[in-house]
Amino acid sequence: MLKAAYSGVPGSYAEEAALRYFDAEVSAGRLDEYGLVQADSFADALDAVQDGRADRAVLPIENSSTGSISAVYDLIAGRGFSIIGEQPIAVNQCLMAKPGTTLADIEGVYSHEQGISQSREFLSAYPHWQLIPVYNTAAAAKMVSESPDKGKAAIASRRAAELYGLKILADGINFKGQNQTRFVILAKEACHTARNNKVSLMFSLPHVSGSLYRILGIFARERLNLLKIESRPLSDCNWEYLFFLDFTADTIDERLERFLGEVEAETQSLRVLGYYENRVEARQL
Repeated sequence: MLKAAYSGVPGSYAEEAALRYFDAEVSAGRLDEYGLVQADSFADALDAVQDGRADRAVLPIENSSTGSISAVYDLIAGRGFSIIGEQPIAVNQCLMAKPGTTLADIEGVYSHEQGISQSREFLSAYPHWQLIPVYNTAAAAKMVSESPDKGKAAIASRRAAELYGLKILADGINFKGQNQTRFVILAKEACHTARNNKVSLMFSLPHVSGSLYRILGIFARERLNLLKIESRPLSDCNWEYLFFLDFTADTIDERLERFLGEVEAETQSLRVLGYYENRVEARQL
């Protein structure tokens, strides 16, 4: 049985992403059976793969409202794992508390920092509430359900409210209606299949004028669809950066290998983070 580790407890969006992704793999006949492994943090999910407790890790990498999840980019940069898949999940944040609790009773609200950030407009109407970040939205719901204190509330999913017997006091409190989180599936080894049409790269550049321009010019010349570019500080060099870049290509073929060789020649370092199937549909303008 293939095992997939996710950060959180049942009812989390990470669990939903894992279920959606691996259910689809089973339905398509590419996988016979799988099980989920709970982890206490993003790093612990990767540790589970490293030490053999799991075969895959499912981690959130960006949200359509609040942007990239820096801690996950930093973990990917520091470890040798490959991205072999992705799964977008619609995120509908709900404020929940123990039955009988009213908005007037609330003193503290618990959630992952992303849940708090995505709900900031709603929360601004209650400046007296203390906002307490925890490692997972569903873990916040579980903690509130187990607490005798009626002054505690959580921001989490509807499923978390159902699982932990909480009452939803406000539904859809995220400030952006079309709120999604993109999760990546990580493994020790890359996975090359005919479905792969998305590539993730990580590279550093010489600190000279035009270095990023020359890289982007190669993408423009090859007519490759650049989906995202992100930078993170290099851990051992002040004011220098790692770049993370996603793009789509029709197939993973010899032309792409030649193109990547040209990109590598313009960089100080280049690592292909993964080849996988693009499951995110961008809105066309």
